[in-house]
Amino acid sequence: MRPHFVLLFIIAGCSGGDPTATNPVLIFEDAFENALDEVDILAEGGTMVRGFDAWLKLSPKLTTLHPRNEAEYAYRDCEEMVDWFHTVSGDDNLQRPYSGLVCQVSKETRFKFDNGRWLLTDRSRGLSYYRIWKYNN
Repeated sequence: MRPHFVLLFIIAGCSGGDPTATNPVLIFEDAFENALDEVDILAEGGTMVRGFDAWLKLSPKLTTLHPRNEAEYAYRDCEEMVDWFHTVSGDDNLQRPYSGLVCQVSKETRFKFDNGRWLLTDRSRGLSYYRIWKYNN
């Protein structure tokens, strides 16, 4: 009986990693039409506690990022996005004033819960920041 308990403990309890963490590769593949080898994921974060919230800091390799469902994104002011991405990434280059930034937002209106996607592109540094969230109310 004891060997079975140890084996079960190893399989279930010691799988490693944070079970509430998000997977940056899956986030990228869901968000963009580009192949993963066309970008470097420089930083990432997120959680699946009380919903889902994930972000990526990306450096495209000689390419332009193509978001899935690009027609659903609308341009908007960057202030909220700059503050949010600066807070989670610690990137000191993301501070106001912010010239060279392009900010887009998408929301799935058929869902009754809080959700959205942000895409912030820093054209002066060639970086992009992406966020997706879905909160259960």
